[in-house]
Amino acid sequence: MAVTKLTLRDPGIAAYEEGSFIGPDEHLFASAPQVTTTNVKVGENVDLPIFSVVAYDGNTITLHQHGTGEPYGILASPVKTGPGQSTNVDVFRTGHFVMEALNFDPTYDTDEKKKAAFDNVPNTTIYISPRRYKDEALI
Repeated sequence: MAVTKLTLRDPGIAAYEEGSFIGPDEHLFASAPQVTTTNVKVGENVDLPIFSVVAYDGNTITLHQHGTGEPYGILASPVKTGPGQSTNVDVFRTGHFVMEALNFDPTYDTDEKKKAAFDNVPNTTIYISPRRYKDEALI
């Protein structure tokens, strides 16, 4: 995660605050297709990091397991709920993502399974590709 100083006041006046963001080259592979999200309900006792490949049953999200139906999307932010708690979270439904940036269930035990996670999933246009180079200096 990159940390940068963002101008938050009038242009030309030196007034900065620190903020954090995830740069486009850290999780997005390309700008096409356009990235879109859907807001979904999260039930109790969910603890998942950002960029998790998730399933959604209409009531809550879970980390998707390979071979158990279709994945729903990729978490756009981390989510944590406790007993009796619920919240809503955005889930990416379209986009082209860097495979190494995503959080997969251990049942996705090969790169081929990861790359094909969203193949033929209706109403979702998500592509997953590995980085071209493994050395981050070349990305």
